[in-house]
Amino acid sequence: MRRHPRGFTLIELMVTVAVLGILAAIALPNLSDYIDRQRLISQMRAISNLAQLARSEAIKHSSAGASSLKTVSLTVGPSAPWYVGLANGSAACSAATCVINEAGNSVSHTVSATECAGCTMTSPAAQAVITFDLRGLATGSTDQSITLQSPLGRQLSLSIGRLGRISLCSPGGSVGGYAIC
Repeated sequence: MRRHPRGFTLIELMVTVAVLGILAAIALPNLSDYIDRQRLISQMRAISNLAQLARSEAIKHSSAGASSLKTVSLTVGPSAPWYVGLANGSAACSAATCVINEAGNSVSHTVSATECAGCTMTSPAAQAVITFDLRGLATGSTDQSITLQSPLGRQLSLSIGRLGRISLCSPGGSVGGYAIC
């Protein structure tokens, strides 16, 4: 009676390691694409949330029985290192001074380049200030847009219409799941 040895032979183990190596080599480029896409989406959603917060804060502060109308502005500083910040009033703020007053406390609301390494931003002006009034309407004569580009060239744009509508789209369709701009 012959006993069959248990376990793996050296050849079986080498074949298994080779197959795993080939699968890993195929998966790694897709993983870096996925990470690039997710970082871009995450940053643009954070900027979109900041714009929504600016709009709702302008409405909230203006309806709280204030004697004067309040505005909340979204400052976009596209030069390196870029940032987007939220502040009371219509004046521009720097990345360090973008704060709003919440329940008597100054709270910082910024999204910056440190959270998306290699991403670049473009906006219509060197430092754009988008202001929302008491009705949540964006002031200014034209719609505003902010475009963020990932290190691999994908782009997402945030558009703020004069009626305060905030939307995301993908120029050229480089990011799936978003409308083409």
